[in-house]
Amino acid sequence: MKPTMPHTLRYSAMKYVVAVLFLVLFGCQLDSDKAINRDKFTFKIGSDTQLFFKNVRQSYYDLEENKAANFNVFRLSKRVQSVDRPLLNLAIVINYRQDEAYLLLEPSMDLAELPITIIAEYDSIQTRKEITLAEQNRESTLHFAADLYESILAGGTFYIRSDSTDIPILTSQQEREAFRITVSDYFRLTRVY
Repeated sequence: MKPTMPHTLRYSAMKYVVAVLFLVLFGCQLDSDKAINRDKFTFKIGSDTQLFFKNVRQSYYDLEENKAANFNVFRLSKRVQSVDRPLLNLAIVINYRQDEAYLLLEPSMDLAELPITIIAEYDSIQTRKEITLAEQNRESTLHFAADLYESILAGGTFYIRSDSTDIPILTSQQEREAFRITVSDYFRLTRVY
């Protein structure tokens, strides 16, 4: 007669492994199919979403601490950092004093002047959309990032307007994914979805 204890332990261990696999596979799923509810835009973060970010998502980011100001800047580790062409990266800033988070647009030096206008082209519906950031404050940056995020999900091709020329931007999958993942993590942190 076999003892029942090992079976119970095997069942418990199997439940634990399944739970861990579920968290790894679906906890890191970046909600790319969820719609953005702009009525839910906020900068407030909850202790639960902050804990999730710290324990699950933060390991994918480079951290810059500013202890004097009591905020941290998180930049996706897998972002493109080349300087030979225009880049448009994002960072998540967490303000611990106010329990708030913000998106920080970090364009390459040749794109630093405002306004920044991105043209998104969609081959499937043969249309163009202009996405403009006229001033870099937290509200404008959030709406700009959300518009660009939706255009990335829609499969757009992107150009940045410089003088009267449209220069390709977000040309690689790595660049688009870095932007998309950062926005998605921000939306999860601030409970947009």
